[in-house]
Parts: sequence; C-alpha cells; structure tokens
Amino acid sequence: MKIAFVTPRYGADIPAGAEHACRLLAEKVCQRHEVDVLTTCARDPLTWRNEYSETSVRVRGILVRRFAVNQVRDDDAFQRLSSQAFAEPHNRADAEEWVRAMGPSSPGLIDFLKRQSRSYDAVVFFSLYNATTVQGVAAAPERSVVFPYVKLDPALRLGIWNEVLGSARAVGYLSAAERNLVHRYLRPVPVAEDVVGIGVEMPEPETYPRHQQDPADTIARDDDDGGAPEDSSLVPDYLSGRGIPFRRRHRLHGPFAIYGGRVESRNGCEEMLEYFDSAVTAGCEPALVLMGVKLMKVPEESYIRLAGVASDRERMIAYEAAEVTLAPGPDDILAQPVLESLAVGTPVLAAARNEAAVEHCRRANAGLYYATREEFVESLQLLMSDPQLRERLGENGRQYIRQHHRWDVVLARFERLMKRLPRR
Repeated sequence: MKIAFVTPRYGADIPAGAEHACRLLAEKVCQRHEVDVLTTCARDPLTWRNEYSETSVRVRGILVRRFAVNQVRDDDAFQRLSSQAFAEPHNRADAEEWVRAMGPSSPGLIDFLKRQSRSYDAVVFFSLYNATTVQGVAAAPERSVVFPYVKLDPALRLGIWNEVLGSARAVGYLSAAERNLVHRYLRPVPVAEDVVGIGVEMPEPETYPRHQQDPADTIARDDDDGGAPEDSSLVPDYLSGRGIPFRRRHRLHGPFAIYGGRVESRNGCEEMLEYFDSAVTAGCEPALVLMGVKLMKVPEESYIRLAGVASDRERMIAYEAAEVTLAPGPDDILAQPVLESLAVGTPVLAAARNEAAVEHCRRANAGLYYATREEFVESLQLLMSDPQLRERLGENGRQYIRQHHRWDVVLARFERLMKRLPRR
C-alpha cells in the first residue's frame, strides 16, 4: 500500500500531541508500506512561521514533503475569536473562520492533495481542528482517514466537525476514551472506525551487573575493596534491583516515584508537586524524580530530583527503576508514559481526569487513580509500602501491553482499518 500521512508539523523534536502520534505510526508503517508525510514548513504552532525549507527529504525511510504556510498566526486575535465563537451562537462561516485562524493554512499542500490523492491507497489526517485536516479531507474525501485527537474543550461546540468526520471514509482513535468522547459529543457517521492506539517496544528482561554499566557510573576502585571480585551478597540493596543504571547515574539509594514528561503547570505538574509534598508531610518518604524539560519553577526540596531529558532506552530503564510512575496530565490522549511504565512492570498512579490513563489502569488492573489530594496521598502510601501489590500490578501491566500495545498488534489494527477503504 502507498499511504500519505498529513500533519500540521512533523519532526523528532515534537515530544507529544497528534504530531508525535503521527510520527510514531508513520515510522512503523513505513517498514511494511510506502509512506509519504505531507506537512508544512512550520515548527511553532503559536505562530506557524515557516522555519523549514519547502522541499522533500527522506527521513528514516519516509518521504517528507514540506509545503509553505501562507499566513502567520496571530495568537491574540485567535484567542479573541475563540472567546466569541464559543460564547455566542455561530454559523458555518464562523466555524470556517475559526479553522483558518487556527491554521496552518497551506494552499500548496491542499493543491497537492487535489492533484495526487488518487495515487495513494489512503490519506491519513492527524488533528481534527487544524486547517490541514478540514481543508484536506474536503480535497480528498474518497480515501481519507482522520485521527481526530480531540479532548473535552469548548472547540467541540463548533458544528463543522460532524461534517468533516462524516465525509471521511474512516476514523481512527488513539484510545477508547477518545472514541467515547467523539461519540458522546459529535456522533459521526463514518464508513469505518477503530481504536488503533500507539505501540510500545517490549523490553527484554535484563540484569545489570557492574561490568555492563555506563563507564561514567563506574564505582571507584577505592570504594570497591581494591578491585577484588565482587561478592553479590555484599552489593547494596539499591544496586541489586531493577533499573540499576538509572539509580546509579542519579545517586538514588531509596524508593522513588517518577514523572516523565514536560514539567509545566498545564500538564498537572503543579498539582502533583503540591500533592506529593502533602504525602511527604504525612510520612511517605520516597523521592520524586522529574524526567523531562523543565518549563516551570520547581520547589527546592531535598526529595525532588531533576533527571533531565532521556533517550527512549534511558526512559524505559528509568521507569523500570521506579516504584511508581505518576501520570498527572489531565488530557494526555496518548498516555505514552503510562504504557511505557506498564511495559516494564511499574504500576501507575494517574489523575482521574485523564480518561485515557484511567482506561489503561482499569483494563490492565495495573494502577490506581486519584481525584483529590487525600486520594493521591493514600494511594501513593499504599503503592510504596506494599511490594507484593506492586509486583502483582506490574505483571498485570506487562501482560496488558503484550496483548494490546505491542507494535505488531497496533499495526494489525491500523491495517485492518486501511482495508476498509476503497482500493486504487
């Protein structure tokens, strides 16, 4: 099959959102099919300013075609337009104006779709609200598949979405919670739909003897009995468990909870830090490791450790090293940290507002979720104090990922959806 993925922006530097999901899927699908990515020259969604060259380049087996944006976004004007559209009755023209202001507007991309859409077996659009999807589906409806990536927000009130999803030949979802939201508020009538989700690389069980450690983490000879052969019975407890490279690198000698993602208030981090401080005050003694870009002020507390940005492999080892993974984000549709944590057998404590994370915790029976400060403190204390419970939840999580979120399983669901489209 030849498949085009259409996304407002594209690149390995986009760590979350619909564009991140697009790249994850595209890089796996291209191992089985011919894949083009049609995107813009923009990098920043607040401006949609052209920052890449208008050209085509092959990246990781994918032909990435970039088209210029013809209108820079005025975010202040967009916010005023949004307030007016969401607060007052609106018509189709108002909705179309909101989509144009949302952007990115790329006439070259739309013209390419009009000319070339029949050369693809499927044209897969990411992010329902963006102009690249609304205008692109209208230009190539006969083979269009939409991954809406919507959450509960005022933009759902605009009446244009039913027409977009109804004119597409198929709709793909990244979680069952997202499908339920779309059905509850939009009631689309697509020819086909399915929950595809994203996949997780299942790591092989590993042990981490000292000779396999990162050289930067090597214990000095003076601290190692003069270099004598190591007696495993003398190895400290914190060096004999899971995720040893991460523990050694960050000098973590005791139990800890981890958060993996951008450290910013809109991700629920401010609330998480307040709740964690309450848990410490109540007598819970783990450290809190923050792994990701820091975009907000973090309290200077002895129990908080900043681990910075980690590679894919380092991130999985970090989740493996932790006792609990925290998922405070209120509307993380992908819930990738949750899936990665379950894959390595670490239970999750998630915000109840995030329906996707709660869905995984409940279906896997591999985590707890909280709606209040008291529930957070009680749940964290329970998970930290009961290693047998953590082991049971961890094994449930591994089994859940093996059954539902290995990449071969996800790709099978994706291809099943593609087969519902008319052939070229």
